[in-house]
Amino acid sequence: MQPITITLDGREVSGYPGTTILELAKESGIDIPTLCHAPQLTSVGACRVCLVEDERNSTLLASCVTPIASGMVINTHSPRVIERRKTIVKLMLASHPDSCLVCDKGNRCQLRQIASDLGIGLVELQRIPQMASIEEVNPFLERDLSKCILCAKCIRACQELVVEGAIDYFQRGFTTIPATLNNLPLENSECTFCGTCVALCPTGALTEKEKIYRGTTQTVVQTTCPFCGCGCSICLEVKDGHVARITPGKERSVHKGTLCVRGSYGCDFIHSPDRLLKPLVKSNGNFEELSWEEALELVGTQFQRIKDESGCDSLAILGSSKCTNEENYLLQRFARSVLGTNNIDNGGRLYNSASCVGLGSSLGFPGTTNYLSGLEQSELILVIGADPSSSAPAVGYAIKRAVKRQGAKLLLIDPRQTKLLMFAHLWVQPEVGTDVALINGLAKVIIDEGLLDEEFVARSTDNFEAFNEGLKKYTLEYVEETTGVSGQQIRAAARLYARASRAAIVYGTGITQHVTGTDSVKALANLALLTGNIGHKRGGVYALQRENNGQGACDMGTLPIFLPGYQSVVDAQARRKFEESWGVSSPAEPGLTALEIMKQAKKEKIKGMYIVGENPALSFPNSRLIIEILASIDFLVVQDMFLTETAKLANVVLPAASFAEKDGTFTNFEGRVQRVQKAIPPLGESLPDWEIILRLADKIGAPMPYSSPQQVMDEIVDTCQLATYSSYEGNGHTEPEAQSLYQAESSSHWGVGRIHGGQFPKGFARFCPVAYVPPTKAKKGYPFTLLTGGIPNHFGTGSRSSRSTRLKKFSPEAFVEICESDARKLAITVGEKVKVISPVGEVTTIAKITDTLRQGMLFMPVSYPETPVNELFDIVLNSETKAPSLKACSVKIEKL
Repeated sequence: MQPITITLDGREVSGYPGTTILELAKESGIDIPTLCHAPQLTSVGACRVCLVEDERNSTLLASCVTPIASGMVINTHSPRVIERRKTIVKLMLASHPDSCLVCDKGNRCQLRQIASDLGIGLVELQRIPQMASIEEVNPFLERDLSKCILCAKCIRACQELVVEGAIDYFQRGFTTIPATLNNLPLENSECTFCGTCVALCPTGALTEKEKIYRGTTQTVVQTTCPFCGCGCSICLEVKDGHVARITPGKERSVHKGTLCVRGSYGCDFIHSPDRLLKPLVKSNGNFEELSWEEALELVGTQFQRIKDESGCDSLAILGSSKCTNEENYLLQRFARSVLGTNNIDNGGRLYNSASCVGLGSSLGFPGTTNYLSGLEQSELILVIGADPSSSAPAVGYAIKRAVKRQGAKLLLIDPRQTKLLMFAHLWVQPEVGTDVALINGLAKVIIDEGLLDEEFVARSTDNFEAFNEGLKKYTLEYVEETTGVSGQQIRAAARLYARASRAAIVYGTGITQHVTGTDSVKALANLALLTGNIGHKRGGVYALQRENNGQGACDMGTLPIFLPGYQSVVDAQARRKFEESWGVSSPAEPGLTALEIMKQAKKEKIKGMYIVGENPALSFPNSRLIIEILASIDFLVVQDMFLTETAKLANVVLPAASFAEKDGTFTNFEGRVQRVQKAIPPLGESLPDWEIILRLADKIGAPMPYSSPQQVMDEIVDTCQLATYSSYEGNGHTEPEAQSLYQAESSSHWGVGRIHGGQFPKGFARFCPVAYVPPTKAKKGYPFTLLTGGIPNHFGTGSRSSRSTRLKKFSPEAFVEICESDARKLAITVGEKVKVISPVGEVTTIAKITDTLRQGMLFMPVSYPETPVNELFDIVLNSETKAPSLKACSVKIEKL
């Protein structure tokens, strides 16, 4: 395209066709005020404050919606422009309340700022007050529409970015307001309280309801959200050592300026009164405070005693997918070089290992193969075993934008109805646990009908013949009988996926947390290879991560069989490299996985355990048994922000700092390394996890030579050979301009993207034949299949979200969902207390009747500590990854 040259405020500037005057002015460093424009939204020219004058014909133009044209002579601050701007702003102020001094928007109000810049004081126009009082009972946001200027930013954000459509213009003329359908309260609408509208509102019409601080903060620190694996950028606004407000980050494209309810309103757990402020030691069954010196001396002495008396492998460590990359790297080094054991695992592996092994076996690449922005360019999106609207909202937004704005087709495979259903082109409902049979059936149809990418299969893969041979039994009749999905639907789904020029696969814990999760991931990889949908220009595979650093914790080697960078512990050459760097020998035998550690602890072979940032008393299956095992360990140390259910069982509890109180990096589900920045000092005497680990190593007599997370990251770059599929070079500690390898999609990104460029580490990908294994038949007397998962207003096992006052207030108690016909048979009514019972445990909760489940199915969220759902699951491990099944089990339900 040939650039277009115009004259802008007396100098010639050039831009490409389609560029608006406002965009070109911004690029040229010329400020044009505007109230309705945001770069991530469609421009509508609603406020007219951005008027400029074309001096060729004295035309006044709205610069945000006017594309540049050759020969334009634009004046952005001519007398006519200034006069019109003043008139427009005065008209707005005439119907705006005189409440600037008490308005919570304060100096952040853009209308107030523009009026000040234009020198507008007293407005001489007749005032037309807008009386708009709306009663809100939600704890997140409030509306004062007397301050609304009808810029439509909230409406466009809801419809274009979040694609929820909860609000639109309501009524006409002077009575027009942005509102829900029939002007109902937000909590009675489709609103998810993501907070995007509040962040974009230029006035005080939309504000946080339960405000921590009502003024304007002076300190703003950009960091990364601590909840799901999307890795959204957030800004922490700080006042007097207190995080007063959370807003979307300005410089990242992972989330396009949106957040979810957790990111916007859930971080107040930072200042929870439940925070641990001093080290604790258990004495006669009660906890007593002690100094850091005493606590670390005790822990170091006891670990050394156990090591001397029972050997290195009588000790074990559980790391965390909530800690930074640097902390996880230090933790695995502590295990291997200080304690001398490979008995180290992390909580993220319970759901992440299926992806690491499944994708690693097939693609040689242990995670997501493309950027989130690439998902929006897909022609077809297959979502299976995932509810992104709850578990990964930024991914859910991207899928909805792709369908609504790009014309993509959504193929939804899920036995349970999710919020994505209204966007689906085709919804397939297989029986629970039959994913492998269904995916193999899709693959067979693609091959039988000649829809595979034969050139890609021949050039870039091997083992196709064995794979094809293994599909013979998966006829339409067999798959229909196994999955309950009609042959017609199976054929339609296969054709839909195979005929798309760019098809993406998105999966989550609905795949990985089944006992056959690894086989299901391999089957999905086979499907992508069969159609050539791997590589930067193709759709790819998106493996969603549940936790904020689930990917990074595994990358850093908090695994029993891998050193950092997925280098095997039995590889002598890999070990030698780390040994030379660390100056000590490293154990050569593979260690125990998390559940194997528990098994050995039950046999009293694990004498000491160090748990950092995890809560296995709630997150592991068969919670009662796990609690008994943890309570029986000779010496248990727990390092956490709160006195969790696991911490209550410890001999020593070490208080850890929150994400807002330390520096480091997280790696999101794309493999993008992103900066975590300290915004406030650690509360009380709590310390960052990395500092506690270093102090403890020093007490044991094996000091590690680091004084900052940056030094740890420098070693990660030097020693972790992640370059076969990624790089931690140009990591979040450096400025974007300094990034060299694996540069993110644009220079505005902090993080380094890790994507599959189409080159396989071994030169080719491998088809992995997998056979369907029927799920274990339910025991007699347990007729219901219970599914577990996340919900939008809470997260994980609830250690943090249950301590967020606003999230807890909006969703205060656990529930079990049951379909109407089953509820009617059992005479269960809404809100009634019921008992959900499995062969190994039982929980009490309230009933919620829904139309999103089929007969014989129940659903429970996992995020309520007082209702430990995982207590209902027996310990059943995947034979390949040793990860437990935590997605579905057989239960019965009884009225209380």
